[in-house]
Amino acid sequence: MKEHLFRTNPILIYKNIDARVTDEALTVGIRDILVRFENIGLALPKEQIAAIEKIQRIRNRIEHHRYDHDERNDEMVIAEALKVVLFFVEFVLGERLGDDIGDDRVVEMQARVLDYDERLGLAEARIEQWMKKEWPHWNPIPDDRPEEFEGTLDCPKCRQSYFVIGYHEKPFCFYCNASIDGGACKHCGMTFLISRGCECGSHGPIPKNGD
Repeated sequence: MKEHLFRTNPILIYKNIDARVTDEALTVGIRDILVRFENIGLALPKEQIAAIEKIQRIRNRIEHHRYDHDERNDEMVIAEALKVVLFFVEFVLGERLGDDIGDDRVVEMQARVLDYDERLGLAEARIEQWMKKEWPHWNPIPDDRPEEFEGTLDCPKCRQSYFVIGYHEKPFCFYCNASIDGGACKHCGMTFLISRGCECGSHGPIPKNGD
């Protein structure tokens, strides 16, 4: 994305476009990049922006050694990233990715994305069914979510935004389709697994027996 800004105008990759460009000049971060794209008429859909921001949060967790690798979750992250890449190259850059990396590899990327999309579709169907039972008067056509619903959070286990707190006996994730021993921190706003605690330290992990 930064490369496309550079191709449009090299000055666009710098945080302060009015300052002299030096070796120490700061370049734009992801939030600035998204704003710049909007300003040059290349605004991305909300779905793509949400995916990019989620990937950025995971990147930050990795940098701060707070990312617990799990093969299933890693596959989801890869699929989300591939989805952004496929969309960006074809619909923003107007290029054909297969010309650069080969059609076979693009097919493999698409297969991963489609599998991920199917799982997202299941999660969406589950949460919609639950909301219809919880709020029988709700009409999903004009209103994406019931007015009374406080919204979903990022699940601390799978990192998908299908985690709800306060409606079930225990917090529940409609992507995992299971109860999750997790919570949401009022200090930093992040969700966390009870066994591991919150990133900001406000909620410490449950000590193991004997600790």
